[in-house]
Amino acid sequence: MAKVEKLSGKNCRHYQRGRCTKPSSIPVPEDQLCILIIERKRMGHKTLDRLKRLERFGLTIHDRDGFIAQRYIVNKNLLEMAKVSCRNFIESGQSYPPCINQVYSQCLLKLENCQGRCPNYQIQRNTPNEPRPL
Repeated sequence: MAKVEKLSGKNCRHYQRGRCTKPSSIPVPEDQLCILIIERKRMGHKTLDRLKRLERFGLTIHDRDGFIAQRYIVNKNLLEMAKVSCRNFIESGQSYPPCINQVYSQCLLKLENCQGRCPNYQIQRNTPNEPRPL
């Protein structure tokens, strides 16, 4: 008797390195997001709050003290962002995505494993101008 094997999902448009990257209409759960994006967003909100606090004190960029304070806040934010790292970060060699594990705003390593052919299977059509995903 013949052995039944599952069909691979390798030719699926959503298949990337053994993971399913099918976009969904619901918001992405935070546990699937890239840690660098989460931390940068959090720091961005923190910086905006600090800058708004300066405005409440009446300091603007046109004042010398306001300009110095804004520059200090922005520099502090940049230093904090430089400290954020991910142990799974592997440089892609491109400007976007910076990490080969990043797919849109998600981390490929946090996505579900591809189970092969599924109801969401869509054939990959390669065009000469479109590089094939990793």
